[in-house]
Amino acid sequence: MNTLKYIWRNIRRNPVRSLLTILSVGFSLALMTVLYGFLASQETWKNGAAQANRIVVMNIQGFSGKLPISSVDDVRSTKFVEAAVPFAWYGGSYQDEQMPFAQFATDPNQVFQVWPEYTISPEQVEAFKNNRQGCVLDRRIAERRGWKVGDRVPLKGNIYPFDLDLEISGIFDSPKNTDSLYFHWDYLNEGLKQQNYPNIDNAGTIFARISDAGAIPAAIKSIDDKFGSSDTPTRSQTEAAFAQMFVDMLGNVQILIRNIGLAVVFSLSLVTANSMAMAMRERVTEIAVLKAIGFPRWRVLIMVLGEACVIAMLGGFLGVGMGCLFLQGMNSVMPQFFPFTVIEMLGPWVSYGLVAAALLGLISGIVPAIQAAQLSVIDGLRRIA
Repeated sequence: MNTLKYIWRNIRRNPVRSLLTILSVGFSLALMTVLYGFLASQETWKNGAAQANRIVVMNIQGFSGKLPISSVDDVRSTKFVEAAVPFAWYGGSYQDEQMPFAQFATDPNQVFQVWPEYTISPEQVEAFKNNRQGCVLDRRIAERRGWKVGDRVPLKGNIYPFDLDLEISGIFDSPKNTDSLYFHWDYLNEGLKQQNYPNIDNAGTIFARISDAGAIPAAIKSIDDKFGSSDTPTRSQTEAAFAQMFVDMLGNVQILIRNIGLAVVFSLSLVTANSMAMAMRERVTEIAVLKAIGFPRWRVLIMVLGEACVIAMLGGFLGVGMGCLFLQGMNSVMPQFFPFTVIEMLGPWVSYGLVAAALLGLISGIVPAIQAAQLSVIDGLRRIA
């Protein structure tokens, strides 16, 4: 207990230096927490998709390829497919906001069969089906913007030369924040025909729900075989593989993020080691006096090393806390880019900052601690701090 009091007193001896060291560790580890939290969000999306019996059908050329709307019926007629819908990204802006939330053109008749985990009242589903300009959206969007059923949502086309004038027909609840709005595919397609847009009757991608997880490989093979000799061959994959595709698009970014984390830890170790070396040099005479009155070497080593570890851990808790608050804030402000809360992404990555802080304390404090433990009483009393 006395050793802990002594460590705390030494930390407070030079409060400005200790505070600056804690802040430098904290802000750097906050950056590390945000970077690893971003990687964790990608893994959370992929793991969540793996639990659904859904597949994604797209042109073999990827998003740049066209998939005719007639392909939806062909997918629906495939064995083991229970429901299928077109899923075309609109990417419009609301007032002055660019891409305020995700917007997809789809089929109102089967969209909630493909995503049965979404809950919405049957009355609102029927209203959505019967209103060509109707739309449904995630409750989180409605609560964030104060929207209710019957409100109008005008969207300006950025990708397509056709603006939408939508009416909210329903609000659905989802296990995770989708930050999505769904509207009639027919409404968009007819508007594009009026504009003489060349790329009409395009389903974009097709999402389909399979009756059983064990039947997914057979369904994928049947669909790709069916379109293999057509003008638009397909590449079908599970929803988890589709999510992984976006993760793979990051390429070396994931490695870069991890290397940045290692560089941050190395740089911080130098900063913290410099602070501890200065603190030890200032207290050479004091350490000599402590050893002269009977303090053993191991206790001196623990006091110096403990001081470095406490400073680093305080910075670690500060950094992890700031990083998690930032991620949570981004989920509230920009859920289209950060769709998951910190609670939903919880995993080992949260502790990486604390582990890095503990290593920082050990690395930066071990040399000064050994020097202090080995310092002779005579040499220490001869020096003037």
